[in-house]
Amino acid sequence: MKKPDQKAYIKAVKCVITSPAKLPKLKALGAKTRWDELVMLHQIEALQIHSTGSFLPFHRYFLHVQQFLLGECGYKGGLPYWNEALDAGNFINSPLLDPVTGFGGTGQGAGNCTGGPWAGLTVNIGPGFTNHPRCVNRVINDVFSPFCGQSFVDDALSKPDYASAWLAIYMGPHLFGHIALAMMDGNSITSPGDPLFFMHHGFVDKMWWDWQAKNLPARLSDISGPNNMSPEIGFIEFNGTMAEEAVEQGWGSPSPAMLAITPNPKAGDNGGSETTLNHVMSSLNIIPDATVRQVMDIKGGYLCYEYV
Repeated sequence: MKKPDQKAYIKAVKCVITSPAKLPKLKALGAKTRWDELVMLHQIEALQIHSTGSFLPFHRYFLHVQQFLLGECGYKGGLPYWNEALDAGNFINSPLLDPVTGFGGTGQGAGNCTGGPWAGLTVNIGPGFTNHPRCVNRVINDVFSPFCGQSFVDDALSKPDYASAWLAIYMGPHLFGHIALAMMDGNSITSPGDPLFFMHHGFVDKMWWDWQAKNLPARLSDISGPNNMSPEIGFIEFNGTMAEEAVEQGWGSPSPAMLAITPNPKAGDNGGSETTLNHVMSSLNIIPDATVRQVMDIKGGYLCYEYV
């Protein structure tokens, strides 16, 4: 992005982070800002959108939700993404993380608070299924960032079907990018508190689109995978059941109030356990619901963008 566009994007993100929350049900659970509402969406639906077939479609939709909120703050530009393959093995020195002109680098002090444009800002959602005010924080670790390199991207893009491609993306560059950046206490459930999350997931979404583009239009209808996390497996990147991971990772479990507004994970799937094109994705009323079918094509009408 050109410098003026970079500044406009960061200004809009800061605007969302400081704009008052609007949705009563999310405010009652602890959301104080529009950014909190965005993070809480990811938190409340965490057990539906990770280790499931809707992982890639939902996070594409989630980027769309962020763009809507940026629009509330007057932003009219496109969404940037971080091509992490270019910086694999050397995230710490990426120009994207410049403390003055970028997103701020690795955190400092007891709270690992990052500097740059997010210095002094507060996110009230997390960690895990709890809600406490925290600074924007991260800890960059270049032991793991090499696994976001081009060879690992190419491996994921070589998979023959969605069932194998989403797993390769999820367990490959997506997972190791999260580990290397340790955003918001390294917590997957509320990591969107760090604006860098959206740069990372733009990279993830681009990988999926690049895989789709290898065989159009066939891959615009290739979807599969469970539509809800298995209690026996939990997050596939960790060992143990969902209940064991909740304790070992310190996430806890959704409160009854959270569960009361959690969408039906089988919505649109005819009561089955498999993700289908009619699977309904919810933003908890930030924007209208959408189906997986609507987000399969980034140039399909509901979405309208391309990667450059």
